[in-house]
Amino acid sequence: MKYLLLFLTTFLFDNSGTPLPILAASTLISAGRMQTGLAFFEIYLGLLSWDSLTFFAGKMLKPLFSRLNWKVFQKILREFSNVYISSEKILILFCKFVPWVGKATPFLAGYMERPLRTLPVIWTGDLIYESVFFFTTLTAGRVFLEFSKILGIVLFAVVMIVYLIWKRKMRKFIEKH
Repeated sequence: MKYLLLFLTTFLFDNSGTPLPILAASTLISAGRMQTGLAFFEIYLGLLSWDSLTFFAGKMLKPLFSRLNWKVFQKILREFSNVYISSEKILILFCKFVPWVGKATPFLAGYMERPLRTLPVIWTGDLIYESVFFFTTLTAGRVFLEFSKILGIVLFAVVMIVYLIWKRKMRKFIEKH
């Protein structure tokens, strides 16, 4: 049941750029309540499922969105498409690190009629994203539980600061390109 819940929370929330399911899983693993491999697999499966669903939704809904006469919606979609086209190679791989962009990128890839070979690149980005946060927070959790609460808190703070700096740099890089 806890692994199903982990999958569902990852599917629904983790693509927003906030790794809360990963943090929760790492904490439970450190406390001995979850298995590392199974938790990693469930998180990755949640990311893959969301990306695949939204990629194919983008492909299927393009005709419908093209016929809609919502000028505001069309303008937003056009702007997102321009950002997507101008930074596609870097955006596809690292979209999960930028909040909410990770949710929209697979949809835009489908909407822009990118070939199916785009999905494995997005999935690779998922693997990078999950690996970075999963193993960093897992290490921080184990340090926290085994050695020192202060050391664990400092390590966690450093990880979050690096994440926030990385997020800001990626956002600026994507906006620039």
